[in-house]
Formats: sequence, C-alpha cells, structure tokens
Amino acid sequence: MQGLVPHPEFAPILQQHCVALASDCDDPEPEVIELAERLEDAMMLPFVLFCDGQGKYLGGWSGALSPVTFRSLLSQVIPQPA
Repeated sequence: MQGLVPHPEFAPILQQHCVALASDCDDPEPEVIELAERLEDAMMLPFVLFCDGQGKYLGGWSGALSPVTFRSLLSQVIPQPA
C-alpha cells in the first residue's frame, strides 16, 4: 500500500473519496475487527477495508496489492462518473 497510496493514478481518487484510518494490528478497535471479519481468507497484512460514511462494509483486500488489483478494487467501491 505504501507505493500505491501516493501513486499519481490513485492519490487524487483516494483524496477525493476516502478518509484513511490506520489501526494497530496488535490491538485493533472493535469496529475494525468487525469490518476485517468481512474479508474472505484474510491472512496477510495489510488489510485494506473500504466502508461508507455510516460504516457499511463496501469491499476490501488482504495482503499485497498490485496496481492492477488495486485499480479493480477501487472501481468496485468508489462510484464511477456517469
């Protein structure tokens, strides 16, 4: 994620549509645990979770992400312009 978040393709999208939260994987907040339980086969850090402003789970990923995978994930969770 460290290389993807500041990437010129992704940074403007994330800045416009997302609020970032980092949680301590050794002592996560109960709300983070609840969201992380929605990830299928979540076994490797980092966990990337997307939720809406009301905390509804929209999607996520576990483990390293390639730019292609991250692009696909973003297209699923962020509304696309008409």
